[in-house]
Amino acid sequence: MSVENVATDNIKALLSDFLVKYGERGKAVLEAAVRASRRFEKKRDILPKLPGDFDYKTLVEELGLMGYSYNPSPILRILERDYGLIKTTLHTSRQRWFIFSSPVVKDVIEDYIIRSREYIDETDPEYLIIKTQLIAVNIEKIKDFLNKLAIKERWVETDYEKLKKISTEDLVILSNIYKKVKEKDEEKWQNIAKEIEDVFRILNKVILAVHKIKEKKTEQTFEEKDLYKEIENILGRPEKTLED
Repeated sequence: MSVENVATDNIKALLSDFLVKYGERGKAVLEAAVRASRRFEKKRDILPKLPGDFDYKTLVEELGLMGYSYNPSPILRILERDYGLIKTTLHTSRQRWFIFSSPVVKDVIEDYIIRSREYIDETDPEYLIIKTQLIAVNIEKIKDFLNKLAIKERWVETDYEKLKKISTEDLVILSNIYKKVKEKDEEKWQNIAKEIEDVFRILNKVILAVHKIKEKKTEQTFEEKDLYKEIENILGRPEKTLED
């Protein structure tokens, strides 16, 4: 079943049928594909021509950040073979790349993901307040900063200052929201919980980076020691990751 040159309504019908059949797992793989493609879009100016919109490895990484650990291969095969929403462009023993079947397909999927994450329940005041808090905190901006910080070998003073502000203000808000929503069963609350868990997973990598920096230093300023303590008070000591 091909979706090239097919009307947007037909693509939406295909997407709806896929989501009904494959539920949360199907939705998660689609969102991970969109997130992976966005990562490469940001790097197109510095990377050579890429063989696709996203690759398998990056999609799996995004699934991990979203809190999922299952193998997406069966879902990807279904998306390609049964629905024609994606296509394999490169498949070797070391890598596999995909494209969305057309720009329209990508737009429809992205629109669905955005709407599903930004759905507002106007009948629930608590939900409206929490969504407003999330907008004010700007999770995506925080994640971008923390991701960059986690891979830096040496931090400058402004890095410490910005992290201190985030850890004492924004992360406290996110932690309080997370405590409220993590036990709620409705999908709208679980979507919020997953967004916040993304931040905490990245922050765990930042804490590991902090400890590596500490090991290289023979002296620390009082401000740095206070910062380490503040971060650990929020999340505790870092857990070892598979990468370690």
